[in-house]
Amino acid sequence: MFLAFYITNLNHALVFQFLLNHDSPSFKALWAKMQTVAPEDASGHSWFKADLGKDLQVYKTKSRSSDLLYWCLVTRQPNPLEPITFLETFESTLLNYFDKEKLPISKLVNNQDRIALLLNSMVDANEPATIDLNKLKEIVPSREDLSKVLSSTASTLSNRIQTRDALQSKNSGMLPGIGISVRSTDHQAVPWRTPGVKHSNNELYVDMIERIHVVLQKNKKANRFNVVRAVLEGSVDLRSQLTGDPLIALNLDLAGHDLGIPALHECCEAHLNTQELNELHFVPPDGTFRLMQYTIDLETSTTRSKVLSNIGLVSVHYDTGLGSMADEFEIRVNVASSQHSKHVEDLDIFVTFGALSTSVTQGAAPACKLNVLRNTHGHFENSIDNVSGHWIFDKETQTGTLPILRGCLEHATPSQMESLMLIVSYSNKGELPSGIRVQSVNILSGMPRNITPFKGVKYQAKTGDFQLR
Repeated sequence: MFLAFYITNLNHALVFQFLLNHDSPSFKALWAKMQTVAPEDASGHSWFKADLGKDLQVYKTKSRSSDLLYWCLVTRQPNPLEPITFLETFESTLLNYFDKEKLPISKLVNNQDRIALLLNSMVDANEPATIDLNKLKEIVPSREDLSKVLSSTASTLSNRIQTRDALQSKNSGMLPGIGISVRSTDHQAVPWRTPGVKHSNNELYVDMIERIHVVLQKNKKANRFNVVRAVLEGSVDLRSQLTGDPLIALNLDLAGHDLGIPALHECCEAHLNTQELNELHFVPPDGTFRLMQYTIDLETSTTRSKVLSNIGLVSVHYDTGLGSMADEFEIRVNVASSQHSKHVEDLDIFVTFGALSTSVTQGAAPACKLNVLRNTHGHFENSIDNVSGHWIFDKETQTGTLPILRGCLEHATPSQMESLMLIVSYSNKGELPSGIRVQSVNILSGMPRNITPFKGVKYQAKTGDFQLR
């Protein structure tokens, strides 16, 4: 069960803490204990688990949107996914509750009362409880501070007690409290949507995001790359601010891909018997939510060319053993032309000779040294080990360009040259690597006829694990 929650920055400075038990340690005490019993993993993983004695464990996860760390102290858990999933849900709840894409520390510091109330509602008897955002917004109104919530609650209770006493004196034969309820839900169309919602600006935005996970292994004889792994992880996020209880139809062009069995928001479950993945019908929650999450396994494609055509705008090739001393290498990047994307952002290629980097971390000083002879775009930053570095491009790299980098690994043997590995990182807007697009977003019913909402669609591709070996 949960004992405490903490939020810190990347340097472990405390931002927020919520202690569920009177004997739960502060973060200062917890951190001191961890430094002696379980020093933090230095590998930079997005999450970790540490044992603190026989019965206690601490879990940490890094925020995906900001430079924050989320922690929880729990009794020993048989399933490590439960605390990690709860921490990720907690972060997602905060982002949606405050309507932010990333949470600045000042926002957390200035709203500690609300965050504490949210956690108090999300955890009951030290176990996960309410995670429905609409219910949480009813419990903790986002536009009122703690003093107003307490004042309103006290006033409401006082009024209801007076009303109950008046009814009892008027109708002595009736049981006390009959006909009195805190909130009527008879008019609530669906449980995930706040009843009676009205907006002055009616808007509906669709954000489609795909993350590319690709591992390519070079075949030296054929001088081409074989596909070891090729997976696309996609999500369809919506931001809905619509009056009434609208029924939405989202039509997708799946570009011939099989999405398998995606994870759907509960608002789609009412139509599962007749639901088609290329035409989703749903009554949306109010606010930001994830409608669908899917995975496309490109390895099931019949041809290698089809796989390579669905891994994004950036393709990379390299050759080693060049030059008179066979100690040179060349990296060629093709940023494909696109009708929908004018540029890719934050393009970065990590160049490393794996075996040599490992020897450096183990204390052996290699004789090899990485030098860049020329490059057409960006700049190269050497790492401290002198056998790896980052080829860093400008913030924006135009599509349709062919950057080239020529380098040399001094005193390298042929086997050392063959250990070259590249890790590619970038993002782009305007299209998805799979080619999936939104055909139409239609409001079938449930909204006043005199309201015409604004609708928008955005596409974004990001790299996850993108390696060339």
